[in-house]
Amino acid sequence: MLKVYGTMILTMFLWGLNVSLLKLLVFDIPPLVMQGARIFLAGITLFLILFVMKKKIIYKEMPWKWVLLATLLGVIAHHSLLAEGVSQTTAVKASLILGLAPLITAIIAVATRATSLTKLRFTGFVVGFVGIIIAVVDDVSAVTAFVMGDVYVLLSIVIQAFSFFIIRRITLTIPPLVLTAYMLTIGSSIMMVYNLVTTPKSFLAFSSLNLELWIVFLFSAIFATAVGHSLFNSMIKKIGTAETAIFNNLSTIFALIAAVVILNEQMHLSQIFGCMLIILGVLIGTGGVEEWLRKRKHHASPPVSESTT
Repeated sequence: MLKVYGTMILTMFLWGLNVSLLKLLVFDIPPLVMQGARIFLAGITLFLILFVMKKKIIYKEMPWKWVLLATLLGVIAHHSLLAEGVSQTTAVKASLILGLAPLITAIIAVATRATSLTKLRFTGFVVGFVGIIIAVVDDVSAVTAFVMGDVYVLLSIVIQAFSFFIIRRITLTIPPLVLTAYMLTIGSSIMMVYNLVTTPKSFLAFSSLNLELWIVFLFSAIFATAVGHSLFNSMIKKIGTAETAIFNNLSTIFALIAAVVILNEQMHLSQIFGCMLIILGVLIGTGGVEEWLRKRKHHASPPVSESTT
């Protein structure tokens, strides 16, 4: 279990840091163009890693219809809707809606019987979301106004949640690293072709990037996207969809820390309290608290003495 926690904490660190990095990039590159190019580089990176490791890339039993469906939902639809939604709503509301992802995934998992969650573990998902509300929302009035961008962001996470279950199915026969490479490369290729047809001049934005932004772009593509998605998909195979999704809440903590370090934003006491609730929610939702209670109960139980005759 420690390996699972370590892997997911690393993944969420990369994704949380990536939020601030993307904010730096979208000032100079149109969001959809940046997303397409970044994800494409991530996919190519994974294929290069597979080639260097001399791993099998082509499988006769490759379930292409499921791979394409996962790509359509998890890459094209998710990233396109998210980019469009973020551009039409506030960062606070986008973060808050994204915080619903683990809870929505858990509800779908229970409804489709893809996993069985105890009441205590499901409570962990709720506690984690409450923590996100406290950590993200400073002014309630800032999140009450409804805009269409909110719908796009919500749709993006619902669609992504369904893609997790398809990924889980595919990784029963195909290694997660191979699947991730195909999904990122195919999905981003379609996104870039669309951008080339609709806004061909938008790619000229890359020619004006300075060295610092190129480093940010490469780090985001290679580590946050290529490595991050590979680790995340491998955990979906290992521990399940809902169990993996709840770790998404930790990315909020790292995003807040990165905002302080990189963007010079301030962290308030309420955000620290919210982060503590998020950590508690993850521990409850992943079964860590249940395991601790089980061990405590076992140690507290008096040994059963053997009767003599």
